[in-house]
Amino acid sequence: MKKRCAAILMVLIFTFVFAAGCGQTSATDDSSNDVRQSVQNTGVPDSKPDSGPESDLGTGIETKDTATEKKIAVVYFSATGTTAEAANLIAKVTGADIFEIVPEEQYTSEDLNYNDDNCRANKEMNDDTARPVIADDLSMVSEYDIIYLGYPIWWGTAPRIVQTFLESYDISQATVHTFCTSGGSGIEKSVEDLQDLYPDVNIADGKRFGAVSEEAVKDWIESIN
Repeated sequence: MKKRCAAILMVLIFTFVFAAGCGQTSATDDSSNDVRQSVQNTGVPDSKPDSGPESDLGTGIETKDTATEKKIAVVYFSATGTTAEAANLIAKVTGADIFEIVPEEQYTSEDLNYNDDNCRANKEMNDDTARPVIADDLSMVSEYDIIYLGYPIWWGTAPRIVQTFLESYDISQATVHTFCTSGGSGIEKSVEDLQDLYPDVNIADGKRFGAVSEEAVKDWIESIN
């Protein structure tokens, strides 16, 4: 009887152990099957995608402001340095490139003696065909969108060398803001004269500077922008 009970007990123990082992193997096999299925579908085991910057494939298009900034130049003629002072202040305030209209034959104090009818300046202003030669090549100004054109007032208008400039280079694509330095004469007549002579150039109303100062320049720039 004891031998029979022991045999039954052994059978029960063996059955329990075998059943537990099969259950564990089945669970392991199911887990392995899940991993193999994930690898087959995606090429890598399941994982959460990286949400950082490097994982954002997007469209590859950069969101930069592609608006082209306008190119600005200051072009000036100055016989005594006063207009040069105004031109440099305008370039400083606007961040413009600056170009000087330099005559091939420089003006002397005798050339500018307006009390002498035979002085060079008076002869040029009395001759509608006079076109003083410019020493340097200023063709680069044709690339600019805004041009500040400065000069002193001679005989109530712009010096002839300004006409040389306007006839030598194509600035029809630009908006031209004129400015002058003068002890008393205004700029209006010179602007009207240039507008009549060069209708293809977009010449805007100008600004006369009596006393040149950075504050006056800033006020003018702000008023036209």
